[in-house]
Amino acid sequence: MAGVPPLTFTMGDNNGEPDEYPERSISVSGFRIDRTEVTNRAYRACVNARACDPGPFLDDEVLGAEDHPVVGVTWLDADRFCKWLGRSLPTEAQWEAAARGPEFRKFPWTGGFDAKKANTNSDQDPYPLTAPVGAFPDGSSPFGVLDLAGNVAEWVADYYDPVFHRREGAKDLVMDPQGPSSGRERVVRGGSYREGAHLVRVSARRAQLPTESDNTIGFRCALSGG
Repeated sequence: MAGVPPLTFTMGDNNGEPDEYPERSISVSGFRIDRTEVTNRAYRACVNARACDPGPFLDDEVLGAEDHPVVGVTWLDADRFCKWLGRSLPTEAQWEAAARGPEFRKFPWTGGFDAKKANTNSDQDPYPLTAPVGAFPDGSSPFGVLDLAGNVAEWVADYYDPVFHRREGAKDLVMDPQGPSSGRERVVRGGSYREGAHLVRVSARRAQLPTESDNTIGFRCALSGG
């Protein structure tokens, strides 16, 4: 896991999609986060321990490869795996802090979009589907966290509300925000191998039912306490 120290950073993007603004100053306590997305090898260990349900792609030649990120997992599957390890899914604030750091970065790396730094919908990399985790070290975040842009999109802990941070009172939730207390959908972050530059920005977010899964969504775990 990579360590993220206590940090204050700007979350969101006023120039992004409507559910990304307003930009707001957020503080997070120190925490640790998986350096890479959870692999099929790691997830298969949970299945073998009968603590996790097998996904539909574990036997796929590419999507089920040992060192590729597990896909086809629901939010419930991801939450169960992290708890099995004594961890949790990262909050949106933790995820974006790990991706952005104290600088106002649009991508985990400095500067503009670079197709050679992430597995995205581009002809710049050799992976039409998922890539082995960590295959793009030049796309590292300020804390050495890999694949936060592209490869697979990632479940995070929060419920999805497109206007939560515009609601009265939400502006006071600036320390370790947990997002809405309830909702129908959960948040997915980071974009996948199917997406282009706009959807792999560090502030980009979308909603997904927690019982749904597909071959573009995986996850990573976090551990509070730095």
